[in-house]
Amino acid sequence: MAHEFESPPALEMLLTRLGEMKMVLGPAAAGRLELVRSELTRALALRADGDPTGASAAIGRAMAELAALADGLDPAEGALMRAAVEVFGTALARGAAHEMEQTADVMRERSGARKVEKKS
Repeated sequence: MAHEFESPPALEMLLTRLGEMKMVLGPAAAGRLELVRSELTRALALRADGDPTGASAAIGRAMAELAALADGLDPAEGALMRAAVEVFGTALARGAAHEMEQTADVMRERSGARKVEKKS
């Protein structure tokens, strides 16, 4: 299923670490980080309600906001993030779960986050 590309613990971890990002990026980033928080919270709720497509779209919007933030810090990093958001959106539109997973892996690698594997 397309919604299995991103585990809820990874989203929850990102949500808890947004405060750290605010400290690094400064108060000017607060509005954009709040949009990221809102979209990730929405993604978790949509996923819990059984709407993986809506959850994936919300994650894509959060990724776009993060790309905009990265662009302000480092244009090269911002370009990479925007490309990843575009690939993610295209994969989402096609329902290509494997491609969404690969894009999420790139985003995690660039951010220093790690994937939390599901326990069976």
